Amino acid sequence: MSGAPRRDYHERVDAQRSEPGARPFVPASSVDEVIDRLGVIAAEGRASGERLGLFAALYRRTTIRVLQGIGDGRFEDGARMRRLDVLFANRYLEANARHLAGGVPPIAWRYAFARAREPQHLVLQHLMLGMNAHINLDLGIAACATCPGPSLAGLERDFFEINRVLAEMIDVVQDDLSELSPLLGLVDRLGGRGDEALVRAFLARSRRAAWRKALRLSPLTGAARASAERSFDRGTARLARRLCPPPAGQPEWLRRVRERETDDLEAVYRVLL
Repeated sequence: MSGAPRRDYHERVDAQRSEPGARPFVPASSVDEVIDRLGVIAAEGRASGERLGLFAALYRRTTIRVLQGIGDGRFEDGARMRRLDVLFANRYLEANARHLAGGVPPIAWRYAFARAREPQHLVLQHLMLGMNAHINLDLGIAACATCPGPSLAGLERDFFEINRVLAEMIDVVQDDLSELSPLLGLVDRLGGRGDEALVRAFLARSRRAAWRKALRLSPLTGAARASAERSFDRGTARLARRLCPPPAGQPEWLRRVRERETDDLEAVYRVLL
């Protein structure tokens, strides 16, 4: 990729949008393929200096950690976790592919992708927008697809074991990012409660909510399920607007934190990957 001519990222997006007969999305079929595809998205963002690949970089690192957890026997059913991992990741991969092709991803993802065009936000905000859409919207849907109907109950322990895997990784990532954003610790303290850091608290609450959504979706079919999923999407988008308002609505204290944060996206990608 490094030897190929580079166009501005948005020129490439616009070119993809104007191409007739865009290829349909082909889902990933294995965890290894998920890791590869996330790496491509992150590499595109890194090469073009765009924020759209930041979440993919973090997600790739997360997927590698979950795969290690499967290999270490942290989950009751490793094969089932692989299926969940792939179904879950394909929700993001398809949303990203739709965005690049000029299609219509879910509302929560549209909002996250729109903010990725704006440099006024913290790296942490970009990452949390991705986590918000993926966990609060996609995870419950993916869980039901992995374990339909009554079999969903058997997934609960492994579902929440991922919380512990993610918490271990997030602490390391935040420590690394703090070197690039000197006031990031302030954001973390203001957003958390007591010794519960913002991102870890957000992840825990979001995964609890995702499990409740999975339980709600599980008995539904057809129009009722589609309606519930649309409701989840709207609610997730509302939360996204609180996590990261458009630039005009960004609080003054966050603007000041952003002023102290690096603009060196190459360094950010290096940390996340």
